[in-house]
Amino acid sequence: MSVLDELSPVKLKELVNLTMWFWGSLHQRWRNVLEEEYGLKVASELELKMLAGVGRSQGRGIKKLFNITEKGIPGVMKVMEFVPEKFLEENFQLLEKSERSVTYGNSSCSAQKARLRKGRPEYPCKSPGIAYFQALASEVDPDIKVSCIVCPPDHHPNDMWCKWKLEI
Repeated sequence: MSVLDELSPVKLKELVNLTMWFWGSLHQRWRNVLEEEYGLKVASELELKMLAGVGRSQGRGIKKLFNITEKGIPGVMKVMEFVPEKFLEENFQLLEKSERSVTYGNSSCSAQKARLRKGRPEYPCKSPGIAYFQALASEVDPDIKVSCIVCPPDHHPNDMWCKWKLEI
């Protein structure tokens, strides 16, 4: 018997949320240390190399854990319900849905807002984001293509930090 077996559903949910917060915090701290040590350009290049592998692992793990066998947009939508971004204190949400595509966006990015409060420029997360989401989506269906509608370093409206389209 594991200590997890003894937790109430409420405490288990709180643990999941805390673990997802730790993931986001670890990611941001890792990124900040790289940037401080090697500069923004190298930090974003290294993140780009790492995030495709993270996306593949997450996509594969989520599919396996929840026995998600659907392909296409229905399958990718099920997987996207369990990505860490959905559990963080973000507004990462489904914006549009059709038979052939879905659009997700984040209207309040705590990582970018924290950078601005510290006097840092917005982090250029467009290329790493494409690598991450493409790898994750490809685990569901290799025919899904990811495109970025807007994401730093692009100019974006104040109420939308990033917007991603997944289509088949």
